[in-house]
Amino acid sequence: MSAGPIASAPGKLHLTGEYAVLHGATAVLIAVDRRVVAQATEADRGLALSPFLVAVADELARIGRPHAAAAARRIAVDSSALYDRGTKLGLGSSAATTVAAAACALAHDGDADRDTIHAIARAAHAAAQGARGARGSGADIATSTYGGAIAFTGGAVRPLHLPDGLALIPFWTGVAADTAPLVASIEAARAAHDGVDRALASIAAASDAMVAACDAGDTAAAIAALDAGADAVAALGTAAGAALIPDPVLRARAAMARLGGAAKTCGAAGGDVAIAVIARARVTEARAALVEVECPPLPLALDPRGVDITPSAE
Repeated sequence: MSAGPIASAPGKLHLTGEYAVLHGATAVLIAVDRRVVAQATEADRGLALSPFLVAVADELARIGRPHAAAAARRIAVDSSALYDRGTKLGLGSSAATTVAAAACALAHDGDADRDTIHAIARAAHAAAQGARGARGSGADIATSTYGGAIAFTGGAVRPLHLPDGLALIPFWTGVAADTAPLVASIEAARAAHDGVDRALASIAAASDAMVAACDAGDTAAAIAALDAGADAVAALGTAAGAALIPDPVLRARAAMARLGGAAKTCGAAGGDVAIAVIARARVTEARAALVEVECPPLPLALDPRGVDITPSAE
């Protein structure tokens, strides 16, 4: 008996461009070294499949890949690395699950092409999330597929290199956030409040500045861009009447500002993992300062690999 192929995909952190990316702005994301693992079993396990696995199977069937579609319905997924004692950390578990499942199913057809994995996972994830009222931009799917740091604009992906002098320190806010309702509430507020569009424009500008800082290898400019992005997300929350900035992030911002750094929410905000940025020479001080304000750093690092497939073993 042979073991089926195993696929894994990294989680992500959404550094800049949140919400505005849904309207064509650029977002900057990084893949992180906690991974979802998917493996197809020999037979139907008789368990209810997650909506993301169902969506992968449906998309494969739609494009005429019946063998891969059947494999997708036998996949077992382990996403525990993206949770802490049952609480999601906000590392894009649904996207990583979808990418890993698509890769695993396609591997049964001998197909390991990343662009194909990306296209199927993006369509499947949008379908599954659309049922919850927020299809998303696809930026998290791209990050889990290609890995590393990326700039994502309207479906196009460009690799980025973060400035060598920049240290990223992810930390836990202590509360989980639910992305879909937050996105829906921001979209609903656009029609009623001009300030929402102004805040989205500021988020987009901060993200463009982050890309420029990466291209220039400018640590100070990257910190300034993240700080401007934090201000813009706060303005968005105020304009939309949404609770986007939890108290731990406010404390972390003040602590990092004293050291010449910055801190901000990631992705939809409201909780989950947040990020502090600091010049690498001051990273030890920054980690201690975060502990002091009860924002414990998480052991996360950039993962350059993207989706990975281990072939079947006899």
